[in-house]
Amino acid sequence: MRTHDLHGFSLAYASPCGRILKANPSSQECWWELGTLYYQQDRYPECRDAFKQLSKLAPKGGPAWTMLGLCEFGAKQFDVALLHLRQGQDLRVGNDSIDTVAKLHLAELYTHAGNFETALGILANLAQHKDENANYIMASGIAALWKPIFPEELAAEDRELVYLAGKAFWDAGARKAVDAQRGFETLAAKYPESPGVHYLYASFELANNPDHALLEFEHELAISPRHLGALSAIAMEYMRRGDSAKGLPYARKCAELYPDTLACHVILGRILADSGDLQAGARELENAKQLDPADTQARIALASVYAKLGREDDAARERREFLRLKEKSKRPGDP
Repeated sequence: MRTHDLHGFSLAYASPCGRILKANPSSQECWWELGTLYYQQDRYPECRDAFKQLSKLAPKGGPAWTMLGLCEFGAKQFDVALLHLRQGQDLRVGNDSIDTVAKLHLAELYTHAGNFETALGILANLAQHKDENANYIMASGIAALWKPIFPEELAAEDRELVYLAGKAFWDAGARKAVDAQRGFETLAAKYPESPGVHYLYASFELANNPDHALLEFEHELAISPRHLGALSAIAMEYMRRGDSAKGLPYARKCAELYPDTLACHVILGRILADSGDLQAGARELENAKQLDPADTQARIALASVYAKLGREDDAARERREFLRLKEKSKRPGDP
């Protein structure tokens, strides 16, 4: 069979789509078939380029952007893969098998980038709808222990630790509370000095046993004194209890250690405001807003503080911006 070339594509494997695309480069069906064929053959650069063409023809098509992201992931172009997989999720994928693979790789990318909570949210959602397998468990364990690596980068000596953490997290996400409890207890007993273990256990305990959760968070800080999650979680729990005085030192340390982390400034701002220092609270929340003007948490908290300060125009502006950002963040089909 003769090989035709179109926009850098070798089309020997794409007949009859190769002939169709040569005559009609706007055929979305054939770009999909071509890209899928390359994806199945692990020919990721060609796969990427085919779906890039399709995404130009169908810019509102969630499946096209998702497949583009999957091909970029295979080609190890991780920054753009994250962008396009997220775009595919926003537009809705539509195909369950493609969506599942996309969610797993998206979670792995968020984990590699250090955005562990977002990764765990995706994996917890998968746990509610999918049966467990080794890929899900290992990805969950790596994210749950805050390791910014891909599964293939995991050291052999850490595999059992990560598996136990991932299994416990997966059971919790699947709402198998008894299995999850047993899993976390086993994990903490077997690896009591491993960083991240007590934070993970505490996060599970927080809803139903907050006193024990606080002890576990403190245990994590004894092992990892700079643990961002433990510092912010303790501050938030004391704020929830109405005990700002106890939460304030943790919130201050969080903001001091991580001055570029929005959540630390939001928590500190809210605790300062709750303790009666409205001016200092407003300054911290303004710092948070500068770090990420699109964040809704800072906006609504700032609106509340401005209202208490009698700055009604400023409060109204922040409420309007909060509603605008919330509306903008809605995905297609959301109420």
